[in-house]
Amino acid sequence: MSSKDIVTINCGSDKFPKIVHAVRHHGYKTIGIDLQDANQWDFTGSTAVIISGGPHLFTESPQKHDQLMQSFQFLKHLELPTLGICLGHQAIALTFGGQVYRGEERRKSDNITVIAPHPLFANLTSNQFSEDHCEGIHASDTMHVLAQSDHYSVEAFQITDRPFLGVQFHPETSGEQGVQLIGNFLCWAEQQHTIA
Repeated sequence: MSSKDIVTINCGSDKFPKIVHAVRHHGYKTIGIDLQDANQWDFTGSTAVIISGGPHLFTESPQKHDQLMQSFQFLKHLELPTLGICLGHQAIALTFGGQVYRGEERRKSDNITVIAPHPLFANLTSNQFSEDHCEGIHASDTMHVLAQSDHYSVEAFQITDRPFLGVQFHPETSGEQGVQLIGNFLCWAEQQHTIA
């Protein structure tokens, strides 16, 4: 694998092809895998990981919560820069001490307010992003909240001691600013390798 490979993890989202398209738009190669294969995947040699949303709810039942968390065990050992979208955002939060709750259903675009400057939000033409969820997270002390909306207090975060970012919204279906945000993540991910 080349150093430009981005592993994209499909959690069953019908938006997954748009994530792949956005990554390729920025000149990166993608390796798409299904969530069920992620725990056995060798991420060595890749630049970054993007985890999609999906039609699953952590709050559906305790059994579903535990089943989903088993699928995301790889996050405990992953060191690569990682962007979690929607379900991926929630999985990263839960792995690092956050909590997930059932909240207001959002199925349209919301204005995202950036409360902590981060390269993820550089050069955006708009802060309107597409939402498609009914779960949110409560941040833990291992998370730095980057953005919020009028409906959810954590729209984006970074894990403080690992190069992990989460966004509750869907950049892949948010037009030019969403493609830009994914590009921002990819540039930031490359910088993390330089720093390391």
